[in-house]
Amino acid sequence: MDLQIKGKRVLVTASSRGIGFSVAKAFLSEGAIVTISSSSKINLDKAKEKLSSIGRVYSFVADMRDVDQVKSLIKDAEASMGGLDVLCYVTGSPKPGNISTLSDDDWRDAFNLLLLNAVVAVRESAKLMKDGGRIVLSTSMTLREPLPNLDLSNVVRLSLAGLVKSASNELAEKGILVNAVLPGWTMTERVSQLVKDRAQRESKNEDEVLRDITSQIPLKRIASPEEVANVFLFLASSMSTYITGQLITVDGGFVKGIF
Repeated sequence: MDLQIKGKRVLVTASSRGIGFSVAKAFLSEGAIVTISSSSKINLDKAKEKLSSIGRVYSFVADMRDVDQVKSLIKDAEASMGGLDVLCYVTGSPKPGNISTLSDDDWRDAFNLLLLNAVVAVRESAKLMKDGGRIVLSTSMTLREPLPNLDLSNVVRLSLAGLVKSASNELAEKGILVNAVLPGWTMTERVSQLVKDRAQRESKNEDEVLRDITSQIPLKRIASPEEVANVFLFLASSMSTYITGQLITVDGGFVKGIF
């Protein structure tokens, strides 16, 4: 099936590892031109080397916590690719913790990373897009199902729902579609670290923690990053021309609520 992604100019942020890397790889495999970014030049160079064998890829160092670097990244990506058709806004995750342990600076940092700079990225990218542009924000199932010891994610990510709805309404007249992907438990370095932290807190081994997590997932397994990346592809493809303002959970059925 032709998804009509070939030749599309795609920016995938925070894409040297994890879900972001898999998203970039998926678009390149479909013939897109892709710009990747990371706050680590070492990780970025490694990722670019792997991805360059698949297709045309550009790379820029950018910390998604820094608003000026976010703005520069979007300008650099547009200039390198000769335009911008798709933004996939992916970030790292805020630190684990709860209301009792997290500092004011932790909350400010999470706000900048998860909301403020997402707003900036949407605004600046939309200025460069034409009819048919796509914006896909990566957030988390914690938007719908709060998880223990992830209070920054539980609280701040909720605001992304408002951003998606507001931006999709505003940008509809320009023909730009705005959606979000809410990954559940996905086998990334971040999840591996969360499993390790939880094992230490609960005096369990990591296999026990993983069994406990998967027991709560109807599909009885953790997702691969590639399975999440496929949803980004769909939302940027010719198969999703009447989908906007949506929050799509990719969690194997973990979230039990209807909405």
